[in-house]
Amino acid sequence: MRLILKHFHPLNKLKRERERYLNKHQVPDNIKALLSAPLPDLDEDIFSLDYLSVDFETSGFDPKYDSLLSVGFLPLINQQLLLSEAVETLINSAENIKAETAVINHIVPEMLEQGKPWAEVLDTLLDELVGKVLIVHGSVVEKRFLNYYIAQQYQLPPLPLLWVDTLQMEKSLHAYKDSSGADDFRLGSIRARHNLPEYSAHGALVDSLATGELYLALLKKCFEGADSRVRHMKFDYSRVF
Repeated sequence: MRLILKHFHPLNKLKRERERYLNKHQVPDNIKALLSAPLPDLDEDIFSLDYLSVDFETSGFDPKYDSLLSVGFLPLINQQLLLSEAVETLINSAENIKAETAVINHIVPEMLEQGKPWAEVLDTLLDELVGKVLIVHGSVVEKRFLNYYIAQQYQLPPLPLLWVDTLQMEKSLHAYKDSSGADDFRLGSIRARHNLPEYSAHGALVDSLATGELYLALLKKCFEGADSRVRHMKFDYSRVF
């Protein structure tokens, strides 16, 4: 029975999906390296995994009509956020800037004129993801834009990646206890509930840092003093098309 459960665990299903993906599609070396990297073992400790906390700033929610404006990420290794390896890159995509998003992320067309091509930025992200679990807060936007890039740049279907979504983790926590006063799942609001400091700035790098810090707090809330093997973690395996 244990072997059967292990076979059908979502993490092992993801491993088989990756193998089928590589067998079915001709992929460039960077994607081959990403999908060939070992996934965590079910008996590994969640706290020992290598992560990459990521945030996308965009001009909207639909990559067909909106633009990716900036990408921020930093590694989380041995429960430490590596600020010295943090990266934030603007993307040359000024044509779709909207006033309402500029108010939030303070990105204006003039800033993006010196930005890098999205292919360079996203390929760098894919390189950084090798061997790491991807952390985001509310994964829909990142999935949509990353999937759109993979389709446009490489004519490939969505990549079978391993995600952690701090938004879904927080919602799961409140599904098992009184959720009164916890209907606000914005990143800043959740951080406040976990006594994390408020960041006055807003952008891809700040939000990736804020998400990484929140993830550490949620991990301790869920698993400190408990069985913290990977098999008990609710990863995000879905792919948004």
